[in-house]
Amino acid sequence: MNEMKFAYFNPTVMAVDDVPSDVFTELQMNARLAHEHEEHDDAGNPNISIRGGQQVQLVPNEFGLDTSVLKTFIEARCREYIGNILKVSGKDELEGYDPVLVSAWTIKQNSGDYQALHNHEAHISGNIYIDVPDLDPDSKPSDANIEFRLPVIRNPAHLIFTDQWRFKPEPMKMIVFPSYVSHTVYPWKGYGTRTILAWDVRLMPKEQQDD
Repeated sequence: MNEMKFAYFNPTVMAVDDVPSDVFTELQMNARLAHEHEEHDDAGNPNISIRGGQQVQLVPNEFGLDTSVLKTFIEARCREYIGNILKVSGKDELEGYDPVLVSAWTIKQNSGDYQALHNHEAHISGNIYIDVPDLDPDSKPSDANIEFRLPVIRNPAHLIFTDQWRFKPEPMKMIVFPSYVSHTVYPWKGYGTRTILAWDVRLMPKEQQDD
């Protein structure tokens, strides 16, 4: 399995990772089964960010779907993410905490749909890309991309001139980012769907996990 790749943004840490094929097959099935439960579609909720498409809660869910593979995979990768931060920062504040998956959901959108600018009330968040659309030939480079608005202090002396980072979705890829970072998803024109698994992790004191 390839190693997780990291990028540092003064000092926000973003990560991109590959999803192993056996895990991806399980997560792909989770997403497909969830979207069959139209009665649990949250897209009409004005408090969520999607504009068009369908959003269904996976963790927790009300239709008996087994998400144990999803939980195990995400928590393991978040431990690696935390480990990288500890190594690079030289700080040990996070050593007493363990990542716990508290929420996950799947979003399926079509041409013209998008996500408004938002962030998450957790500690670590991420997306796993299940399906990506085939874009029209005249599409803009930003179409269907996720864009992050990074909390950067503009200081020319530090050679920092941008506060944005875009990621072009690919199937079997996962991105990991701090939950406080605001992000948006651009609309697109083309064929197929944009399907993701999104998730939130909270850092819990390890002594609480032992209780």
